[in-house]
Amino acid sequence: MSNHFPSPLSANEAEFGRLLGDLLRKQGWKVLEQPGDEHLRADLAAERSGKNYVFEIKRASEGRRDRVIPLLSEAALQAAYVSNQLPGKPFPVAVVVANYLPEPIAEQAKASLRKLAPHVAVGLMDSEGFRSFSGFDLEFLDSERRPGSAVPSRKLRAHAPQLFSDLNQWMLKILLAPAVPESYLSAPRGHYEGASQLAAAAGVSVMSAFRFVEQFSKEGFLEQSSGRLRIVRAEELVNRWLGAAQKRNLEVPMRMILQRGKGALAGALRSYISASDIPPNQRLKSRNELPSKHSRACLGLFAAAEQLGVGFVHGAEPHVYVERMNQELLSLLGLSAKGADNQADTYVRVPVNRESVFRGVVLKDGVPSSDIVQVWLDVSGHPSRGKEQADLIYRRILAPAFEANE
Repeated sequence: MSNHFPSPLSANEAEFGRLLGDLLRKQGWKVLEQPGDEHLRADLAAERSGKNYVFEIKRASEGRRDRVIPLLSEAALQAAYVSNQLPGKPFPVAVVVANYLPEPIAEQAKASLRKLAPHVAVGLMDSEGFRSFSGFDLEFLDSERRPGSAVPSRKLRAHAPQLFSDLNQWMLKILLAPAVPESYLSAPRGHYEGASQLAAAAGVSVMSAFRFVEQFSKEGFLEQSSGRLRIVRAEELVNRWLGAAQKRNLEVPMRMILQRGKGALAGALRSYISASDIPPNQRLKSRNELPSKHSRACLGLFAAAEQLGVGFVHGAEPHVYVERMNQELLSLLGLSAKGADNQADTYVRVPVNRESVFRGVVLKDGVPSSDIVQVWLDVSGHPSRGKEQADLIYRRILAPAFEANE
């Protein structure tokens, strides 16, 4: 895009872009390669029945009217600009995404854009599965919010994006790692004097580690003593971290099409990982164009807790984390969305904080599982006795790790 417009998609926006692309493919659309000229490149381009579309995607930090409508107008301006520059003038579509988007706000936003830019189609999406589109026959993408979705509090939404970003959570895990057995967390184990050493261990940029140290020191959760970085004020940090973790991930019900029953999902993951040629927790420099066999996947929530030997809740539907929602990957895992709305065998999650989720993955008996910190975060707010499971993990494993740091 030109310098008058913001930079390319953030990681969160890109995830919605991949989701939207997958939804279009399932309906027989073709997602198009785009020109090399950055001034003519949309966030997503697609074609159906000889008609071309360009999509511009913006992420709202909150699903408020004063956040959503200005971003939607900006996306419409960008989509119209790209459309006018390309041969055939493809249909422009403006999309705004958010962690949670109230339906009345979506309706107000659509009405506003119809007045301001009637020649641009509009789409609103959130992490709860809600989708609302209008214009150019895109209404087939509409989807109601999944039952049981809750509105995260304003306080939780405010803290999550800044302090507990994806890589920040991964670096927190690394600081805890020396006191957590390797059978529960795959992470470097050492002591770090400052940001540069932490960056090298975490596999992140020095700037990312510097921001992490600066942010957590400013909040009073990190200090340098005895020549190393140490976590302090653990109780408040735990409460803040758990609060930030309550934001919703994209989650889709699935049916097992090859085999069902206890251990079926773990067996499918074992086969998938053994057929792949990269470790399930390896950091990848570029994932957008990788084949499905390179996508990371692992057990999550209660299924992961059971695999790690700390399971407390039995009978809950198993969860699996996948790096991206892709039909080829789902087929390799023996999963299908057909009929899952009535009776789900498992739930597939695409994590918002993918690096924090996948870099700590533990491989036990050939089965990749979320690390113990991730399981603790994920189950803490789950209605199926999640608090009891989280409390067990904290008492047995994590409380000693926080104490060792302090």
